[in-house]
Parts: sequence; C-alpha cells; structure tokens
Amino acid sequence: MLVLVFLTIFVSLVTALPARQSPDWFRSFATSTPSSSSSSPSPTSPSPPSSSSATPSPSSNPSSNPPSSSSCTVTSSKDLAKVKQDCKDISIGSLTVPAGETLDLDDLQTGTTVTFTGTVSFGYKEWVGPLVKVGGTNIKVVGASGSVLDGDGARWWDTKGGNGGKKKPKFFAAHGLKSSSITGLTLKNTPVQAFSISGVSDLTVSGITLDNKDGDAGGLGHNTDAFDVGSSDNVIITGAKVYNQDDCLAVNSGRNIQFKDCYCSGGHGVSIGSVGGRSDNEVDGVTIENTTIVDSENGVRIKTISGATGSVKNVKYTGITLKGITKNGIVIQQDYENGKPTGVPTDGVPITNIAITNVKGTVTSSATEIYILCAAGACSNWQWDQVDVSGGVSSLKCQNVPDGVQC
Repeated sequence: MLVLVFLTIFVSLVTALPARQSPDWFRSFATSTPSSSSSSPSPTSPSPPSSSSATPSPSSNPSSNPPSSSSCTVTSSKDLAKVKQDCKDISIGSLTVPAGETLDLDDLQTGTTVTFTGTVSFGYKEWVGPLVKVGGTNIKVVGASGSVLDGDGARWWDTKGGNGGKKKPKFFAAHGLKSSSITGLTLKNTPVQAFSISGVSDLTVSGITLDNKDGDAGGLGHNTDAFDVGSSDNVIITGAKVYNQDDCLAVNSGRNIQFKDCYCSGGHGVSIGSVGGRSDNEVDGVTIENTTIVDSENGVRIKTISGATGSVKNVKYTGITLKGITKNGIVIQQDYENGKPTGVPTDGVPITNIAITNVKGTVTSSATEIYILCAAGACSNWQWDQVDVSGGVSSLKCQNVPDGVQC
C-alpha cells in the first residue's frame, strides 16, 4: 500500500515539471494509453517539396537565355560585331554604313541567316571597298520584299569605272562561302562591280535584281558587272534581273558554274573571261541557259588574254535569246590585252569542248552577227547547232574557225 502511494506521488511530481526537463522516454510512457494489443505507428507520408525547393528550369537562369529577337536586329553597323557573336538569325533594318567602312558579315556562325528588311545606304568616300562582305558556312542571306541595298553610285560615276578617275568601291564581296545561298536581294546603283564571287563552293544565288539603269545617262556608269566569278566550284545563279553597263556574268575561273533563267539588259553580255593572267586561269564546266540578253554590246562572249596561259573547256550556251545587240551577237576571241582586243590571237588559253546551241535573235544593223578569232589549233571540238543571229553584218575578220561553225 505504501509503495502504491509513493509511486502515485512521484508520477504527479514528475509530470508537473516543464516539458523540457522530462526525459522523452518518460513523457511517452507517462502520457500513453495502455492498450490490450500493441501496434506500431504508421509511418508519416512525406509531403511533396514546395515550389521553392524545385530544381530551376534552364529558362530561369538569365545567363542561359538566348538573345531576344530585338537584340538580333541591326539598326546601326557598329552593333554588328556583337550581334554576329550572339545570334544566328540576324535582321538588318534601315541603316547607313559610315563612309569608308564595310557592312561586315564575314565570319558568321555556321548556319546563320541574315535578312535585310529595310534600306541600307552608304557614306561617300573614294576607296576600293567592298561596301558589303559575307563569309561563312551554311549561310543564308535573304532580301525581304521591299528591301534595298542602295549604293547611290552616281556620286562616283565619271564614265571611267575602274580605269581611272575617282576611286570607286566594289559593292558585295561573297568570298569563302561554303554550302550557302543568297536570295532575293535588290541592289541599286552600284559604284562599279556588284557581286564578287570568289573562293566559294556550293553557292546558290537566286532572284537577284541589279538596277543600275541610272548609270546609262551620259555613259556615266562603267564597269558595273553584275556577277564576277573566280576560283569557285559549284555555283548556281538563277532568276537574276540585271540592268547595268558591263558584263551580266563574267566567269574568270572556276568549275561547275550554272547561269540560268536570267534577264540581262544594257551591259556587255554573258561572258567567259577574260581568262588568263591570274593565279587561277582554268574555266571548266560552265552552263548558261534560258537567258535573255537585251540592248547589250554583246550577246554570247568568250575572251582570253593575249600571251597568257590557262584553259577554257566544257562550256555550253543553250536557249539564249538576243535582242538589240549593238556590237557582236556571238563573239569568241583570243586576243584581249589591257581590256581591249589586239586583233592578234594567241594560243596559250585553248578553248575546247564548246557547245553553242539554240541561240537566236537580232542585232542592230551596224553590229556583227558572229565574230570568231582563234589562234591556229587553239579552238577545237565545238558543237554549233540551231544558231540564228540576224539583222547585222557578217564579219570578214574571222580566223581559224573550227569545223562546222559558221562565221
């Protein structure tokens, strides 16, 4: 009996102490309710982590965000260097490139697309240019509807082109491009040559408009070639509309070049050459087809440099329409020197495996319909079929014309 009383008093005293002073095991014992059957407590289900403890998504890290579309739009040429580093989809709006500077689109990231959306103009300075340059691999250059690259060439035009007078900048250098395309650009009033295509491979140029008609007045525009191609492989130029005062196309060297479905007005014709006198003097595999040449000095033209070495082979002109040609409907000559014919052909750049087929049209009354000037043995294996050029005079100066060819 005394033991029971003592135990009751002891329990009462202990449970009256502050909870922090009670041993955990004793509080549990003192407050538990005895049960006839023992059972283990069920484990507590863990609660889901709060949103604050979730792993952040990549987009929540500002440093990993891609640049916004606005940061990839160029409205000042001084921003271009940073944009090229940050962006692979670049938009170029209306801007003016400072005098003596190039709109530099060289060394673009692989896979970059550049879209011109406004009017790009250029400050005036007498220098060699280029005003625009593009380089890289898998590059797409696009001209949106209404966009213009305006050279305002009248500021430089003086009838002399690249042969003297004011120093004039070349316009668009497409150098070193690989597996790339240039589409839908409109170029207006280039000071001299428009496109320089050099050292490229697998390039398609489509839907280009070159409008240099203003250079016709007073003969001020000169050497405004549309497409100069050199040391390049696998180039396709299609659907171009060209109004200029020099060659619509000039292939100085290269392999596997196609020029098709184009319109050329007011220039010097569609040319191979001049070939020779450069580090690369081989033209091999050029096809020019379904092209109209209007009001030009020449229609079909192949020219090589007097005294030089090299070769022109596997060239085909087919489906060519001529209208209003003022000098030569078809001209093939091996006597160019300093930009002019000498009248004395040389054999260092043979012209072989040439096909002139389905070339038809008219020249003016004072123009020569066909003129061929070859050195002895330097022109061979030519195919000549369905050629009908009329309206002018026949040449009396043809030399060493290959068998089966009319002159």
